[in-house]
Amino acid sequence: MELRAIWERYKNRGLVVFGCLALVLVPMIGYFSAQATQPKQVTFSLDGESKTVATKAKTVEQFLTERSITVTEKDSLQPTPQTKLSDGAIITLHTTWSIPVQVDGQTQVIQTLNRDVAGALKDGGIALSEKDRVEPALTASLTKDSAISVKRVVEQTVDVDEKVAYQEIRKNDPSLEKGKTRVLQSGQEGKAIAHYKLVMEDGVEVSRELVSRDVLAPKKDHVIAVGTAAPALQTDDKSQRVLVASAGMVSRGGKVFRPNKVLTGVTLTAYSPSGGGKHPSSPGYGRTATGVKAKAGHTIAVDPKVIPYGWWVYIDGVGYRRAEDTGGAMRGGKIDVFVGTESEAVQFGRKRNKTVYIIGPQKP
Repeated sequence: MELRAIWERYKNRGLVVFGCLALVLVPMIGYFSAQATQPKQVTFSLDGESKTVATKAKTVEQFLTERSITVTEKDSLQPTPQTKLSDGAIITLHTTWSIPVQVDGQTQVIQTLNRDVAGALKDGGIALSEKDRVEPALTASLTKDSAISVKRVVEQTVDVDEKVAYQEIRKNDPSLEKGKTRVLQSGQEGKAIAHYKLVMEDGVEVSRELVSRDVLAPKKDHVIAVGTAAPALQTDDKSQRVLVASAGMVSRGGKVFRPNKVLTGVTLTAYSPSGGGKHPSSPGYGRTATGVKAKAGHTIAVDPKVIPYGWWVYIDGVGYRRAEDTGGAMRGGKIDVFVGTESEAVQFGRKRNKTVYIIGPQKP
C-alpha cells in the first residue's frame, strides 16, 4: 500500500511537470516554425549592381533558382551555392562577359570577369607593343555591349629616290636686242634620296614624314638671256632725227614718244608673287595694290606720288612697264620690277642710276 501511494504521488507530480513543459515548448515551437516560414531580407549584388530582396530560400542555390539565374564555372559566386541563408546575408555574383576584340585582321571573342579593357585583353592573351593603339583606352570601363579594337602600329624608315626639277631663269640682257634670247646654261635635273618615317596601322600607311634628304647630284637651272636693247631708228634721215629731238621726243624700244617727265638716278629692285608676303591660298596672292593681277614683263611697283597708277613708263635696260602696284619701300626714285619667280628677283638684284621715262596712261 505504501509503494502504491508513493507511485500515485510521483505520477501526479510528473503530470504537473509535463503540463508545465508543454505550456512553454508549444509556443516556442510555433514561434520558430513561424520564423522559419517568414521571408529573409538578403542583399544581392549582380555584376556590381546591388539591391535588397526578400526570399524564403534556405540556401544560395535555392535563391538563384528562384530567380532563374544559372551560374557557370567561369562565373564568380560568393558564398558557395550550398551556403544556408540567414536574414541580412550578402550574395555576390560576377558573370562572365563575352567581349569581341578586333585584332590582327580578325574578331576574337574574349570571356572575361574583368571590367576594364586592360584586364579583358590580358584574359584573352592579347599582347600589346608600346605603340599599338587601343580603342577604348586601356583604363576604360567595359559594359556587356562593349567592343575593343586593337591597331598594330609599326614605325619604319624608307628611302625614296627623287628627281630634283630645275627652274628656268630669264635674265635681262641689254646687249641683246629686245625680242631675242640666248641660252646661257642648259637645265639639268638633280638627284636626291629622301628619307621618310612611315607610320603603319595594321599594314596600312597612315602618315609619312620627311626626316632628311641627301642630294646626290645638284640641279642646274636653265638660264636664258632676254634682250632688252631697243633697236636703232630705221632711218638715215639726219633731219628727221633732229626734228624728233627738237620736239622733245625720244626713241626707245622701237617707238617714238614724248615723255611726260624723265627721272634720272632711279634705283631698281625686283619682286615676285612669293615675295609679296601673302600665302598662295590667299585671295590676294599675286594681286597688286590696284587690284589687278601682277604680270611679269608688265607690272612695276612705284611711289604713286611720283608715277601715277596706270601710267606707262620706259626704263632703260628693262623696257616698257605699267605702274600698278606700290610698297612700303617705294619712295621717290625707287621702282620695284615684278618678275615671275623668287630666283629671278634674287638674280635681278639692285640696279642704280637708271633713267626712267614717264609716258602717261597710253602706251606708245
